[in-house]
Amino acid sequence: MKMSFLFLLALGMAIPGAAEDRTGDPLHSPTLVLCLRPLRLAEQPGLSEAVESVKRLNSFSQTQEGMSRRAIDALVFIFKDLFLKEQEVTAAENALAKAERKALAQEQLAERTETVGSPLSGPNPQLAVIFRKEAADIRGKATRRHEAALKALKEKITAYNVSVGYFQSQGCTEVVIALASSLFAVVDRHLPDFNFKPTVSREWIENQKRVAA
Repeated sequence: MKMSFLFLLALGMAIPGAAEDRTGDPLHSPTLVLCLRPLRLAEQPGLSEAVESVKRLNSFSQTQEGMSRRAIDALVFIFKDLFLKEQEVTAAENALAKAERKALAQEQLAERTETVGSPLSGPNPQLAVIFRKEAADIRGKATRRHEAALKALKEKITAYNVSVGYFQSQGCTEVVIALASSLFAVVDRHLPDFNFKPTVSREWIENQKRVAA
């Protein structure tokens, strides 16, 4: 609910009846549709589409003032934040895979050290223990980083899912399509088992795209 309140402030729509007044509202302008087009057209919105849409939104923001500018800047923040968090998860996934390879190499070294050892000293169980500890440390550090990145991403998805509901309540269909599609894409790529109770369904998104086509 905190996220919804923040958007009420950012978008200047806290006053009853403001949602009906579309005069000068940048979130209902044709320019916004063009800004969000890369995200809207993508089957699975990703970083490249987000970068292009954010670039367009930043340019649009420069033409606005006051609450209108804050509204566009809020969208810029959302899309940048979501996809940056996804990049952090991707980096953590890559680091985890690399750490696993290093840990396995250390464990294999520990096995050789324990059973064969060097030609001069023979088996060395004490040194093997050290190698196994190093393997566990390598794996544990990468796992904690990965888990922290996933946790942060889940929190963002949950928060921005609330934002989807807010934008839907304001009739900002193009924003809802772009943001909800992005959430689904990120979840599909990294959190396929995460049930974040999406505000709108995939079917709703597809129906809205067909209506506007």
